[in-house]
Amino acid sequence: MSPHRHGAHRGRGGHRRRDPRVARTRAVALEAARKLLVEEGPDAVTALRVSEATGIARTTIYRHWPNRDDLLRDTVATEEPESHISLTGDTRADLIAMLGHMVDRMGKRRGARMMAVALERSGHRGEAGGPHREMVRRRMEPLRNIIEAGVESGQLQGGLDIDAAVAQVAGPLFFQAVFMRRKVTEAFIASTVDSFLTAQSK
Repeated sequence: MSPHRHGAHRGRGGHRRRDPRVARTRAVALEAARKLLVEEGPDAVTALRVSEATGIARTTIYRHWPNRDDLLRDTVATEEPESHISLTGDTRADLIAMLGHMVDRMGKRRGARMMAVALERSGHRGEAGGPHREMVRRRMEPLRNIIEAGVESGQLQGGLDIDAAVAQVAGPLFFQAVFMRRKVTEAFIASTVDSFLTAQSK
C-alpha cells in the first residue's frame, strides 16, 4: 500500500502526517455544506451540491464521506458547543441568563438549522444518531451544570433527575424557537424557569 494513500505520509520517526491539502479540501467542503444546510436545509447537503458549490470532484467528496449521512454528521459536528457565561450562584438567575444566551444563538438562522437537524437525527439508533446526540449533549451541558449546582447548594431538591430537569427547562424554548419558529421573549424564558422551580418546590 502506498504511504501516501488518503493524503497521509510518514515523516521522521515513522509518524503519519496528514497532507495539508487534504485538510483544506475537507474544510472547504464542510463550509459549503454548512452554507447549504443553513440556507436550504438538510436535504440540500449532498455530494453533488457540495461539488457544484466548490468545484471539488464528487469522487473526492465520496472518498471523505462515503454517504450523505456521514457528510451531514460532520457538517453538524463542526458547530461550536454552547459557550459558558459567568454564573452568580442563584439558580433562577443563572438559568434565565443561560437560556437567554441560547435563545439568542438559536435566533440566528445557522444556529436554528444546526440544532433542528441535531435534534431530529439524535433519535436515530446506533452510530447514525451518535454524533447528533453528542452535539445536543454539548449544547445542554451548561444547563446541566447550573441545575447540578442548584442541587448541591440546596436550591433544588436532592435526588433530582438532572436529564429530566434539563428537558423541562430547555424543551419549551427549543419547541418555540426551532420548530415553531416563534420569537422567545424574556418573559417566556422567565415563566418557563419559574414553572420548573415551582414544580420542584412541591
